[in-house]
Amino acid sequence: MPYHYETDGAAIYRQSFATIRAEADLARFTAEEEPVAVRMIHASGLVELAPHIRFSVSFAAAARTALAEGAPILCDARMVSEGITRVRLPASNPVLCTLHDLHVPDLARAMGNTRSAAALELWRPHLAGAV
Repeated sequence: MPYHYETDGAAIYRQSFATIRAEADLARFTAEEEPVAVRMIHASGLVELAPHIRFSVSFAAAARTALAEGAPILCDARMVSEGITRVRLPASNPVLCTLHDLHVPDLARAMGNTRSAAALELWRPHLAGAV
């Protein structure tokens, strides 16, 4: 007997977010923070993440404004950058992960540090207003 499962991506997506909202304690988040917390929980697959999420004052509003104005999104891991759904970005924001930049290995050696630390150095021209 074949197993029947949901194959409609949009339905799966809706159910995932409904499950998060039903199972995670989101009461302490402001109206602007809640959708961000829900996305973080969705990305991690852990409703248990909710009590560990902290926002600085007005972060969610500032980030939303920055994204709407086209700010770049800086990621320190390919997995994170690849997980961003580009079509949902408000201004076709560039998503930058410099970890695989050709200069990173040499820069890491020159710095006497890790490739990850060297990759962050390449963010400098993009930091102003970035998310």
